[in-house]
Amino acid sequence: MSMIQIKKEVQDGEDEMEVSFPKMKKPYADFLIDRPFNFISQTMQENNEETLTLMNCLRYRLRLTLDSMKPNKQNGGMDTDFIDLEALLSCDQLSVESSSKKSLYDTLLKLIDEFDAAGAAEIFRLLLERRTAIPLFVPDSRKHHLEVLRHITLPWIENIRLGEDLSLMRVAVISCRPKNESQTCNIMKNLFNIESIYRHDLSTSTVSSNSVLAEIGCGCMLMEGSSSEVHHVLVTHIIGDFKPLWPFIQEFADFLIVEASTEDNENSSPSIRAEQDIQGTYAKNFYLKLDAFTCIWKPSLRETTRPQMKEVNGFYRLFIDGQLSDKVLNILRSSVKITINKLTGQCNAAKERLMLCQIPILFREEYGALECVSPTEIKSSITKSVQDLGKVKKTEFLLQKNYRQQAKHEEAKSEHCLNEEKLREEDDQIKSCRELRRADACLVQNHPLLRLFLSLLAYEDSCSRVLSVRVLEKELAERSEQELGPLLEEIRKLSALFFDQSSKEANNNNATEKNVLELTRENLHRAKTNFIESALSIEHLWRELSHLYTSMKPENRSLTIGSIPRLAAQHLLDGFCLELLDGDSNMIHMEWVTEVLHELGKLIGKLKRERIFVLSVMGIQSSGKSTLLNTMFGIQMRTSVGMCTRGVNMQLLAVEGRPEYDYILLLDTEGTRAPEYHGLPGREKRDNQMATLSILLSDATIIVTQGENDDAIKEILPIVMMAYQGSKLAEDNGGRLSSRMFFVYNRIETRQKHKLYGIIQTLGTSLNDAFHQVRKLTGDLSHLKSQSPFGNFKLDTSNSTDSDVCILSNVKKESKPPGDVPDEAYGEGLIQFREHIHRRVIHNEDGSTWKSRSIDEFSRYIKDVWRCICSANFTFNFATVTERITFDILDVAYKKVEQKLAEVYLKSFTNIKKKMIEEKGKTMGNGGFSNTDLFPMFVDKLRDEILPTEKILDKEVKDIVEEKGREKWSLQFQELWRMNKIEQSRNWTCNLKSSYVTLFSYEHHVENYKKKIRQGINELFKTASSNASQWTDLKKNEKFEKIFNDVVDEAQQQFPPKDIRAKIKKVYQNSNVIRTRKIEIMNIEKENLGLADDHPTSNPSVLANVWNKCSKLYSKVIGKVTNKNAIDLCLEDVFTTVNRIAAGKQCYDDTIVSSVICDVDETITSYNIADNSEVQMMHSYGLRLIVDLMESIEAEWEAENSVYAKLKSNKDSMHEYFVMVSHGVEKTKLFAANMANTLIRNVYLAFEKEMIQSTLKRIRNERWLYDARFMSKYMDLYLIELLEEDKISKALDYIRQPKGFYEDVLYRLIAEKISNAQEEWRGFIGHLTQAISNAALATLLVDRGKAQKFIEQLRVEFLKGYLQSEYLASKFLIDYSGEYDDCDNEEKEEFQKTCSSKMIQMLRDLKPPKNQKEFAKELSPKVVLLMRTSNDPAALPRCDACCRMCKSLCIQSANHDTELRPHDAIHQPGGIAGSCCVATHVN
Repeated sequence: MSMIQIKKEVQDGEDEMEVSFPKMKKPYADFLIDRPFNFISQTMQENNEETLTLMNCLRYRLRLTLDSMKPNKQNGGMDTDFIDLEALLSCDQLSVESSSKKSLYDTLLKLIDEFDAAGAAEIFRLLLERRTAIPLFVPDSRKHHLEVLRHITLPWIENIRLGEDLSLMRVAVISCRPKNESQTCNIMKNLFNIESIYRHDLSTSTVSSNSVLAEIGCGCMLMEGSSSEVHHVLVTHIIGDFKPLWPFIQEFADFLIVEASTEDNENSSPSIRAEQDIQGTYAKNFYLKLDAFTCIWKPSLRETTRPQMKEVNGFYRLFIDGQLSDKVLNILRSSVKITINKLTGQCNAAKERLMLCQIPILFREEYGALECVSPTEIKSSITKSVQDLGKVKKTEFLLQKNYRQQAKHEEAKSEHCLNEEKLREEDDQIKSCRELRRADACLVQNHPLLRLFLSLLAYEDSCSRVLSVRVLEKELAERSEQELGPLLEEIRKLSALFFDQSSKEANNNNATEKNVLELTRENLHRAKTNFIESALSIEHLWRELSHLYTSMKPENRSLTIGSIPRLAAQHLLDGFCLELLDGDSNMIHMEWVTEVLHELGKLIGKLKRERIFVLSVMGIQSSGKSTLLNTMFGIQMRTSVGMCTRGVNMQLLAVEGRPEYDYILLLDTEGTRAPEYHGLPGREKRDNQMATLSILLSDATIIVTQGENDDAIKEILPIVMMAYQGSKLAEDNGGRLSSRMFFVYNRIETRQKHKLYGIIQTLGTSLNDAFHQVRKLTGDLSHLKSQSPFGNFKLDTSNSTDSDVCILSNVKKESKPPGDVPDEAYGEGLIQFREHIHRRVIHNEDGSTWKSRSIDEFSRYIKDVWRCICSANFTFNFATVTERITFDILDVAYKKVEQKLAEVYLKSFTNIKKKMIEEKGKTMGNGGFSNTDLFPMFVDKLRDEILPTEKILDKEVKDIVEEKGREKWSLQFQELWRMNKIEQSRNWTCNLKSSYVTLFSYEHHVENYKKKIRQGINELFKTASSNASQWTDLKKNEKFEKIFNDVVDEAQQQFPPKDIRAKIKKVYQNSNVIRTRKIEIMNIEKENLGLADDHPTSNPSVLANVWNKCSKLYSKVIGKVTNKNAIDLCLEDVFTTVNRIAAGKQCYDDTIVSSVICDVDETITSYNIADNSEVQMMHSYGLRLIVDLMESIEAEWEAENSVYAKLKSNKDSMHEYFVMVSHGVEKTKLFAANMANTLIRNVYLAFEKEMIQSTLKRIRNERWLYDARFMSKYMDLYLIELLEEDKISKALDYIRQPKGFYEDVLYRLIAEKISNAQEEWRGFIGHLTQAISNAALATLLVDRGKAQKFIEQLRVEFLKGYLQSEYLASKFLIDYSGEYDDCDNEEKEEFQKTCSSKMIQMLRDLKPPKNQKEFAKELSPKVVLLMRTSNDPAALPRCDACCRMCKSLCIQSANHDTELRPHDAIHQPGGIAGSCCVATHVN
């Protein structure tokens, strides 16, 4: 026996078992079980995989398919699920073996057969929603669905139940061709816009195993002459043997389309011969209704022939022969429209026909209806129970009305919590309300609507409960819409009137008009209040039942009343939502919620564990919150334009395939900024309370925004933080929100999606800014941690599967028929986002473990959250416009003072540097003279020059910050000023030290070595004068190399590179701070510190790498692993502090390290870190950072400024000197040539430095340099310019790389301010010529030492003349004493002429710089470098930190102290500027 036969026998045995013991139908709640997409349980039968896949496609509104991917058995974890999903969504059809393909139609029948009527009704609803036909019956169970269709409301037609409809035209489409050849599915699609499930099977070459396929759908046809007029049509589609269905067809069809067979009669099957009977003796064999228009189409390969109307037994039928072309479809379409118009004119046609549920179907085959409750009976009961819905809630539901009064007293009690007398008064009122409810409970318990509701909830089987409650829900909604329509119309009229009168009143102060406006306002408020109090829905029934239960004493409750909490818990398990926050009173009925959750825990406890994951959704009204949840989880929350959800509703879903939790609890929050509450008192508090409850209760919160306007979210979320920060809840939770935030931007045109990214990125930064403002407003006395809960958003929209922001299009493909069906992309985006939310919450980046709650734990947590809300003051309003303006004015005034201090330092530094050069010039010729003791003198001179101005500026700062309205920022700006003075002093002292070392050490030794080389060359040719003339060039070069290399080697040995590590370690060991702390300085080796080379070099806010590396050190030091708390925050600040101190430094100095030690220690103290091991870790980290930075800085410095490097760079000039000496050039000419060469080597650099300094002075007060908002405008303009020039790629590259973009725009702006290079060059050369001439003339006054006199005078001219060039002056600190004594023998005029003419001629031979554009482009970056070195906060380029979302750069100056001036940015809205553009989906 083959394996196939064995499997078949096993399957047959299983089928027999199923017949003997039929399976229990699955309830509707099983349809809602949340699973990872493509999740296949290990215990699940393989043949159920297809039904699960199809069910997921239906729930999530995806493309209907059976294709799926098996989970990786080796991996076994949940991480592969999302990859499988992504792969499935990225392809239209997976490659599978044809033998494994299964019919989608058969799978759908199997899925329907698994569920009870409630589950089947949900499947039908989802199919009809996408205009897909639904099966009429299931052959295996012999159940038809006509009765269940009474519970299906057509999605496009209000108040029409499919099974009870009498108004729509009915069409039957029959195919008499073989199933794999039928084209009627295309007729369904192209003619009626109905998708047939079997059409998918035909596209995949799969054929259903059923002999007949029968389905029904609701299609639409656009009528001619009116683009907006749509006629909906019911279409029954049958392929195969239609004889058993003929009685149904004859009662159903107003129009019949038959696809005739293409086979000959003698070879026809019974079904085909039956069709031929239709063509021949139609009425003889079948008594079809006389008024049913019939069209018989016979497919053929030839061109379509002219349609013919033939009389068959007294009936005219339309016959068409040919291909299914547009022509055939147009003929059919016209015929259907004619029939529609004909039926529209027959008023009595609807009365004569049967409802769909009344038409007999397959009764001879003994098919029965799928059992379900009768909606007609329930509707009748509702009608008997309630006559006027508006009066029920307003006058008959006394308990919730009373509770609304109590809520007002509770609010007043909270507002007057310090007034004892008022508290007692409110307590008395609250007690009276409770007593009144207890008395009214006896009356309310007999209300007929409540009794009906309880009877529906008491059904034993879940199917009856679910369908009955759905009928009640829909009936209340329909009647409310009808009865409250006039109230809504009145509100619309009053709103329009109020807006009109407000506009007029703004321009007119007439007292009468003001009174009229006030009267209109009162009428509008009254109308809104009346509407709110009259609206009745199922939550109001539950609300009244909740008060009925809690108002009665336990001993007075009947069995029915006592069971209400259990019924509510069962209601949740049945797949319905339940109110958590009363939408009218804005209160949580805590006693009721506690009881329900307790009963829920007991019911769940009988089934499995009760660990829950809480997910909330919030947003403004009509932003699509309920729609999002419906699609993401396949549930059925009410949706419409306007208010659907009231208060906060919760819904419970079972979970499979997620081992971390067993249930997910959804919290759907009423939309904020609801028009119904606009202008009513307490509207803002209502929104804030609901948002706070939604966020604080949840593990994850989805914030939905419709379109681009997210202002409401930016306003509400900071208030949530304010409510939370001072609460006991925040203290208990360590100051961190338990909820992780996610954002959905809804109803976005996908082609314009990229315009939204700037807005998305702005949101994240705005929330972070608001968080810091909250901390400042509370004076850092709150329990909030300094780490923002909004700081770890993943807003990298380049990776849509790993972003905390989801951008969605409309839920429907188009707004008008026939395209108003679900958009699969909407569902695909949401299920990806669902899996991302799961991963983000479960797998915390900080290494902490997410912990689920039990039902009881969640119940207790609700109480804590509600106490937090009740204790909060929602009237706080921070960062007002007035405050912001005041702050900006203060900030500008303060920056001007900073600029004054920087200018004084720059001026003083220039003066001191000139004195250094003069002092150095005086010592020329004193070879061994040591200038070590001169540096303190220069430092004192700098300090003496600065001190008087600093005192004046101290007073100016004090006056600025103490002006009225600036008190709250006084301490902040005084601290900024104190730190600025310290930083400026450090910076300029280091600059002074660098200049001093260069002049008195490096340059001094370089000149000595150059002198030694010259002496060696002179000595060589003096001792070998007789043989030198015979040396070849090769021999001469060898001689020169020997002299030069010997001196260079000597210099390298005498001045080796500094051992930076050893120097820094010595400073640490000698530091009083380190000694006092008793810190052991470890060997400065990377492996010992546990740090790698790739330590962060920019923004330290992302501490993943830093923390991983430092945790190794931490573990090594104290032997344990730490959690992220104050430690990681301190590490972040240590990183910032060290980089700030080292920024702009040119070379190593011990004072830099000392500053690092002191500032790091202050940082440690500010975080209250006292444990010695932790303190040692911080200092060790600072040590590692400063070692790396100083080694890098010193390496760059040594490469250009070390004695060895400078000597190497002078090799060419020394060789040129060697050649001239070898040729016996006379001394005066030799001297003149050396002078000219020295000048030529440095003249371009001198000119460049001159241009840099003049440009910096010119741009210092440019607004774009110190006002980031102004700079942003220039960046926008540049982007626009690129777009106008069609340089799209370059514009996108700039947006992707904001730092480079900013630098290029800055360089462009600086380049525009650079004066004409050629004109400046001519002036510069002229001044140089004059300086040379003056220096040469000075030699006429001396008899001896003419050469040295010329050099000294030239240096004076450069330093004090028109040029004021310190650079050139320093390059002529040359000691030629004793080398050119022979020049004294020359005639004075001859020496003067020779020196000046040689140098001036060489200057004239020099070419000016390149063209202006190229020169300015090259010079601009060097201007920026000078800004950084001079450390002028007003002229510094901006900090290169950027927003991780919108990539906008920080508006603060480079190297700013983030403690005093946190990173801030001008975030760009959606559109041209600032948008983060990434790969294909362009955030």
